[in-house]
Amino acid sequence: MKARFTTEQPAVRWQPLDQGMVDVTICLNGQEVTEESSQVDEFGQVQTTIDTYWEYDFHQFREKAENINRETVEVNPEHYLGYVPDQPKNLEEQVKSQAETIQMLTECVLEMSETVYG
Repeated sequence: MKARFTTEQPAVRWQPLDQGMVDVTICLNGQEVTEESSQVDEFGQVQTTIDTYWEYDFHQFREKAENINRETVEVNPEHYLGYVPDQPKNLEEQVKSQAETIQMLTECVLEMSETVYG
């Protein structure tokens, strides 16, 4: 994705957040771009403006700080232009996972009771 900024940007912006999260912004391959645009004002005069901005290959994501290393991102930001954090499980997946864990623990308790009282 491309993004435009009015000022030059760092390749990596690392913003720690609450609850152990971090926002990471990647801006690579910056190019200063100048555009000229013309508009006719209410008096029929042509007004020309020149806008200058910085355009970057851009990616931004939020991740748990424990899942990503700041130094690694800063050394190789191009590897993170397409980074997609793991999505949390939906409620159905969480219930299924918990049910499997409960079943496994129940089987362990039964095996242990057979060994002890058996």
